[in-house]
Amino acid sequence: MTGETATALAEAFREHRDAFGVSITFGTTTITAIVGEAEFSRELVEGGFAEAGNLQSKVLLSDLAAVPAIGSAVTYQGRQFKVASRAIQPGGLVGEFELRPAIR
Repeated sequence: MTGETATALAEAFREHRDAFGVSITFGTTTITAIVGEAEFSRELVEGGFAEAGNLQSKVLLSDLAAVPAIGSAVTYQGRQFKVASRAIQPGGLVGEFELRPAIR
């Protein structure tokens, strides 16, 4: 990808993120990202029911100091998640993370 193309792609993602993004915390770093919530289901756990839906998150990698490892803690709207998978292309600007509730 050329420098000009990369710059245009990053700017387009920033515009989308600024219009539709939400706050999310990877470890101790809070950023604005695009988050897609699957329909939440309820899962019976000790002490009652807990939300059991996964999230999909797209972030501008330059917003993060380091790429979160699988199993890293994530907080979204007061709920605890862990990074279940990540999709990052070599030299890519945007990373995709699947987040699973921390209780599973």
